Amino acid sequence: MKNKYVYELPEEASFEQNGLKGYNYSLGLEAISISVEDCFKGHDKYHTNNYSKKIYYVIDGNGKFSINGELFEVHKEDLIVIPPNTEFVFVGKMRLLLIMNPAFRPQDGKDGRDNDLY
Repeated sequence: MKNKYVYELPEEASFEQNGLKGYNYSLGLEAISISVEDCFKGHDKYHTNNYSKKIYYVIDGNGKFSINGELFEVHKEDLIVIPPNTEFVFVGKMRLLLIMNPAFRPQDGKDGRDNDLY
């Protein structure tokens, strides 16, 4: 953080999977969390969050999201909204902005089967 108004993207990844690296902004808020994900392959496993709405914005690149069994092509500047209790996975080479409301809590997510979109 530069000051109380401007937050810098961390240099070190906050989380990693085989197909992406994520960088969390440290806002310290319960209502919202914001991350940037550099996706070079995709999410490892199907995922469901039973607490937060996930809002992905495609900063750059393109890929595919499978959401509740439906496949969607996504491109730069698309917005993807995933409600709580919705299974999803994605693939592609993309830079994504992820906004979660309420903020991310590790206990609320559940990974499922392996990503079959690779």
